[in-house]
Amino acid sequence: MPQRPTSVTVFGILNIVFGALGLLCTPISLAAMFLLPTQGNPVLEAMRENRLYLAWTIVSGSLSFVVSGILLAAGVGLLNLKPWARVTSIICAIYGIAACVLGQAMNLSVMIPYARKLSESGGPQAAAGIGGMIGGVFGSCFGLIYPILLLIFLTRPTVKAAFQPTIPPAGCARGKPVA
Repeated sequence: MPQRPTSVTVFGILNIVFGALGLLCTPISLAAMFLLPTQGNPVLEAMRENRLYLAWTIVSGSLSFVVSGILLAAGVGLLNLKPWARVTSIICAIYGIAACVLGQAMNLSVMIPYARKLSESGGPQAAAGIGGMIGGVFGSCFGLIYPILLLIFLTRPTVKAAFQPTIPPAGCARGKPVA
């Protein structure tokens, strides 16, 4: 069996952790979006009133749940040096980057007009809304770190080589010398 690079072990474990967290947390965040009362929470109210944002939340949350399961399986596969797991992890990384960028665009399309409205009214709600929007932008940037690192490390030549099937030497059948 080929030597497993340390980065593959690290990303295998991280895929399992992030996949499991996604499977546990995505349903909770979707439930919170729809079940929490909007009274006293103008940001949640603005998000629910925008039909495009509401549809985006449902679609992206559903996809996130599915991709979390795939990421968890890919993590197990990485630990076992399965070639499909490397390819699947790369696809998940690309999806993660695209979803983060699209999610950020969607959030800003809803929150910028809302922040303008809040800044006109002034007061503590305005500061809280604008502070939350700024925090969301930085949070999204932070969310790009893992998929970018996953993509970089899993496309390195040493990692690619670890996932190549080993070919038995000539004159061997299934690793046993032919008589």
